[in-house]
Amino acid sequence: MMQTESDNAVNTRVIGVGAAGLRVVDKLAVLGFPAAQFLALDTDCQELQRCQLAERLQLGETTRLGWGCSGDAGEGAKAVRSSRELIAAHFAETDLAIIVAGLGGGMGGGGAAVVAEIAAECGALVMVVAIEPFALEHHRNDADLSLQRLSQVADTVVRLSNQAVLEQQRDGCSLPECLEAANNLILESLLGLGRLMRSDGLLNANFAHLHSIVQGQHGESTMATIDVAGDARSRALMDAILAHPFLRAAEHLRQAKGLIISLAGSESLAMAEVEDFMGLLKAAAPEARLVLGVHEDPGLKQYLSAMILLPFPSDPMLTQTLQIEESEPISVAELQPGEADTLPLFDGSTGQQQLPLVAVSKGKFDKGEPTLHAGEDLDVPTFLRRNMILN
Repeated sequence: MMQTESDNAVNTRVIGVGAAGLRVVDKLAVLGFPAAQFLALDTDCQELQRCQLAERLQLGETTRLGWGCSGDAGEGAKAVRSSRELIAAHFAETDLAIIVAGLGGGMGGGGAAVVAEIAAECGALVMVVAIEPFALEHHRNDADLSLQRLSQVADTVVRLSNQAVLEQQRDGCSLPECLEAANNLILESLLGLGRLMRSDGLLNANFAHLHSIVQGQHGESTMATIDVAGDARSRALMDAILAHPFLRAAEHLRQAKGLIISLAGSESLAMAEVEDFMGLLKAAAPEARLVLGVHEDPGLKQYLSAMILLPFPSDPMLTQTLQIEESEPISVAELQPGEADTLPLFDGSTGQQQLPLVAVSKGKFDKGEPTLHAGEDLDVPTFLRRNMILN
């Protein structure tokens, strides 16, 4: 059952952009994700008709005539711009805008960044869940360019890789099985985030905590929800985090500056178990400010569940260092709950910062038609259109 705005302390809007985003958002509505509204945006009327609960908004009716954008990111951006004021009306008094889009098509690859810009201008904290295509789709360059555009306007972009899921599947896995596995991991990740937004927890991490970690980051994050059962669940959960295909935790935890965790278990969840897990996590991420929420869920029975949101280091030099650093990988066997000292709080006020290169909005002129040449939008800065790396 979908929750109403009055049920939800945080005014959250979940917006699906393009076919992949529509499918995820409609399923979230069916599963009861705590949002005030679910909105489906696309030019393709057939894709929109498949949405059962999300409110549907067809874009580009006069230009696309009910068809999709045929993988053209410029057409996707143009369709969103043409309905800018209509879309903005849906973001009135929105605290958190979660935009879900696949990066392999025109609407998701081009339109999602414009939707994120509109939401930011309306004052919302903007989180984009970007679903990266399989390698066999040959959209790598387009997806990278779309990620750069999204990072310029969204507070954080959560990258969820279909290819990473595929590489974890057994040999001989069918295409429907791979797609289902990828979709399930995406839904589980988002449902874990929704649990964090609730105010009925044993320990609550509220919207202000989320805001303090990701607001103005203009970088990438990753997110996952993990369930474990059996003995030594705290260690099993840490093992699963390090091995999860979305998180790349072994690569990024040591450099993480902020980390959001939502734990859930049945009434048998022990305080000692929570303390053990947090000790392991602190040892793995010694520089991170940790934000924790804990919820009781009788339906989990013998399972311990964790949602983890991990923003990547914002300094690109740190990312390069992570790739070339010849250090020992994190081993959960080496981590003991008492090893980590008290963590410093990261408030963004210390340390050298690098100013992001931002594609500045054209204000009222942004409603005009784009300047197109040879299939490229010349209003988009060259460093974004050419996927350049600026030193």
